[in-house]
Amino acid sequence: MTDPASSDPAVDGMPRRHLRLLGEAADRLLAAADPAGMVDDLFTLIADELRLDAFFNYALDGDTLRLVAYAGLTEEQAAAGACLVPGQTICGIAIGQRRPVQAFGVQASTDPLSAFVRTLGIDAYACTPLVHGSELLGTLGFGRRWTDRYDPDELAFLHTVCHYVALAKYRLKIEAELREGIRSRERLLAELNHRVRNALQTAVAVVRLGAADTVDATARGALAEAAARLEVLAAAHRPLYATDSPSRVDIVALIGSIAERGDDEPVAILATGNPSLPVEHAVALALLTHAFIAADPDALAHVAIDATGDTMRLTLSGATMGQPRPALDDGRLVRGLARQLRATVARDGTGRLAITIPGRADG
Repeated sequence: MTDPASSDPAVDGMPRRHLRLLGEAADRLLAAADPAGMVDDLFTLIADELRLDAFFNYALDGDTLRLVAYAGLTEEQAAAGACLVPGQTICGIAIGQRRPVQAFGVQASTDPLSAFVRTLGIDAYACTPLVHGSELLGTLGFGRRWTDRYDPDELAFLHTVCHYVALAKYRLKIEAELREGIRSRERLLAELNHRVRNALQTAVAVVRLGAADTVDATARGALAEAAARLEVLAAAHRPLYATDSPSRVDIVALIGSIAERGDDEPVAILATGNPSLPVEHAVALALLTHAFIAADPDALAHVAIDATGDTMRLTLSGATMGQPRPALDDGRLVRGLARQLRATVARDGTGRLAITIPGRADG
């Protein structure tokens, strides 16, 4: 006969040896990484103490219960019970009512709900729905062939263990969903990266072709500058897709992608703190830095980035970096980009140019 349990027995009434075993089971379950393997390990841990002969772990898949882990069954028996319809078996009743169900004296019973368990030679069966909050995850049942019942302490232990299993399975489910979400985001970002890169490369090529076909030297120079700035935008976009924060850009990677000398000599970049900026500010900084570098491509030797305080400071060092260039420094491009960043630009008159950006810029 099958009887829904009215409530789980209190853990406080368990024998001390069961409490110790329960503690070990909880430790293993909460550290588990494999949903099916953890139930196998649990059964190995508790089978001797409770003299269990079999277990079945079903996962709820839509309107079907699917067998995901078991012990004490032959392959043929497992195949026969691979899929169950809720409401037509003991497990189905347990999940439908969200309450533990026990079947005692199964071999002497004619209850159709016990039919599958009876074919396995099981005489006492305890099934518990795996529930976390309002979410049904499946069922976990334990069977004995050597006796026709469980005592109340044993049922309390099994129901409590199943509660821990539900918690562990829910944790693993959420972790799997988070990993898949991260993979989906990475795939979307990679696709966006590819499309933006292609669009920028196309734009650069079109502008350079226009410059090549232009006879007027002034117009050709302006188009060449436009193409160079589009390449800076492409450089600013690349570090965006190599960061864990899609809304911010790593300034070290950004400066490294645009700080190139005309003679291909390496430019040393040293950073303190964790410099990053929102995307729109990073693009402005890239264009501003490029404007200063492009004025003398072979001058830059070293870049220092300090983001340890309330401001971020970039110091461009090189033979002529600190020498005033009024046409550039007072031009609309530099003034507009500096205004967007609320930055100050200072040259020391010899070899250093400093760009100081106020506000917390270290992410």
